[in-house]
Amino acid sequence: MFSYIEINLIAATILIIIFFNMRNKKEKYLYDQKLFMLILFFNILILIVDTATWVLNMKSGDPARYMNIISNTVYYILNPVPCMLWSVYADFQINKDIKRVKKISLPLSLPVLFNAVLALLSPATGLLFYVDSNNVYYRGKLFLLMCLICYFYFVYTFVMLVSRKDRIDRRQYTALIASAFPPFLSAVFQIMFYGISVIWICMAFSLLIVFINIQNNRLYTDYLTGLYNRRQLDNYLYQKIKSRVQSKYLAGIMIDVDSFKQINDLYGHTAGDNALICVAEILKKNFRKDDFIARYGGDEFVVVMEIMEESELISMIRRLKEYIEVYNSKNDIPYEISLSIGYDIYKTKSGVSIQKFYKHIDKLMYEDKRGRAVS
Repeated sequence: MFSYIEINLIAATILIIIFFNMRNKKEKYLYDQKLFMLILFFNILILIVDTATWVLNMKSGDPARYMNIISNTVYYILNPVPCMLWSVYADFQINKDIKRVKKISLPLSLPVLFNAVLALLSPATGLLFYVDSNNVYYRGKLFLLMCLICYFYFVYTFVMLVSRKDRIDRRQYTALIASAFPPFLSAVFQIMFYGISVIWICMAFSLLIVFINIQNNRLYTDYLTGLYNRRQLDNYLYQKIKSRVQSKYLAGIMIDVDSFKQINDLYGHTAGDNALICVAEILKKNFRKDDFIARYGGDEFVVVMEIMEESELISMIRRLKEYIEVYNSKNDIPYEISLSIGYDIYKTKSGVSIQKFYKHIDKLMYEDKRGRAVS
């Protein structure tokens, strides 16, 4: 018993540290961070209540028995909540749509509410659990139903992630998939072997995996657009140049948002931020999955592509320009998205540094901007 209590308290302490670490960051105001903190909070609460059930079980006296019943009731009410929130969190990571999350939250919460009713009835009926006159806890006749509710959320989330993996960043996808296995497998183990309680310890481990992934994303992604940042762009280009396949060309594209200052001045900085987010979405939808897209700084973006021949690069630029025309015709924002583009193929044997190549395509981009301004 003491080993379970100690492990629970260690896991809860780790999650509390993560919780307050995130609470001190600006990112706590982002919707996905709020969801993640909710998962942390309920997991911490479950670990504390689970510890209480271990401490109170088989203790003599009516007060201990009543407290044991209350703690088990709370424990069973809370069990599916982090699983449901996990599904909502994964859905938001895929779709980035707050309205959709609010829409699906009600139907997803129905099994949780049903389980809560069963848990509240259990002290009198023994549906999910019961505590006998000697203050000994036992699983109820519908215990497996509660487990199936939790499994439903795991399976739902897994199927959703696999079926829509093209909509989510590869690193996030890997982290979310990997973090789902420890609690899933531990739940199977816990059902098979009565008296072993490891699922929420494993859930804490999974949350730690996701938190580490979040921290890595902060280092290598742009806060506003979700694209890679300048630091990761430099790392990526260095690695690609060092290990470049000779049969492929490495192409770089520098992109600048036209009249960005006017958008900020006329419509406000919120509109300016939204314009950058729109451009990021346009680039992600237009370029291939393996193309590297980064926010270079301010209103400038860089795309790095591996191509077999120069015509591929020309074709991608043409497609981007056509896509922007279609985008402007279909969206009712009060300004048009217009981009100046400079692009070229990086020649490894030329001995040109990465920084000089940046300046080269940046110069070509400004020539494109001046040429279209004149015309």
